[in-house]
Amino acid sequence: MDKYRKTIRWILALCCLAFIIWFFAKNTEQLKLVFRLPPLMLVTMAFLIVLSHLVYSYRFNIILQKCSGYSVPLWPWFKMVLLGRFLSTFAPQAGNIYRSVCLKKNYQIPYTRYASSFFSFAWMDTCLNMIYAVAVILAVKPDLRLAGFKALNLLVILIALIAVTPILFVVLFRITEFHNKRLAWLHSKLAEMLTVSVNSLGDGAYMLKMVITGIIAFINSIVILYICFVSLNISIILPSLALFYVVLKLSTQILITPGNLGVREIAYGILSEQMGIGMAQGIIVSAVIRILGSCVVIVLGTVFGGIDLLRHRKDYAKSQQ
Repeated sequence: MDKYRKTIRWILALCCLAFIIWFFAKNTEQLKLVFRLPPLMLVTMAFLIVLSHLVYSYRFNIILQKCSGYSVPLWPWFKMVLLGRFLSTFAPQAGNIYRSVCLKKNYQIPYTRYASSFFSFAWMDTCLNMIYAVAVILAVKPDLRLAGFKALNLLVILIALIAVTPILFVVLFRITEFHNKRLAWLHSKLAEMLTVSVNSLGDGAYMLKMVITGIIAFINSIVILYICFVSLNISIILPSLALFYVVLKLSTQILITPGNLGVREIAYGILSEQMGIGMAQGIIVSAVIRILGSCVVIVLGTVFGGIDLLRHRKDYAKSQQ
């Protein structure tokens, strides 16, 4: 089943890429936008992408300590995060396996606690970023519309769905039980993962750290997007940048193709078209950020010893079994 799922994902990725190639074959003039990117702007964006990895690692470290009860030094954790992303660039999910095995081996953090931390971060980060986007839209352009709908309404509905779903599952797990051993084990692990994540919301100091560092991460990413658009001589308002960032964050959590290759580019293109900027511009911005981000991860991952890890990535998968 897993083999078929991977095949379908790659077929979808190829279909998306085929559409993008067909689109630019019909709009060859739009490709000239790429050559407008000044080298200095690319270097600046690369630096900010490195900064985003540092902030991400710091925030993930806060959640890891909260959900697991174990403390991991920031620098080793930063290297672990980068190496994990380096591995995932070439082998999807290899990064998560690598991090979970390293944490178990070096810091005695159980796999379930790492999974709780990973889920908690993805859940909280997604909700917070959409809340920041709502705040920006409210402050600057409350009447911003997408496909005839108010952007605010769409975001509020998304926030409600994403925020409430794990809480509902926690309640559901408390009132259900399974007699089958395998189902009972899975039920207990999922219940533990979700309960740890939901219960952490009650810690005010912890939440304040996540909100403040989340704002820093949000601003950093908005600046990256702004530089990319401006480098292409495209005028864009702050609320629109916030929406692009929401799509970027959702594309890292909801995977349709490997790394959402092609899917994110088309999503950016559609969003860009709805805002009157143009589909080609959105696709190009997504592609530039993807390529720059991959280059940063590959360079740093190589410096940290990622090539050797890539050769032995199957050893980590065996260690988790």
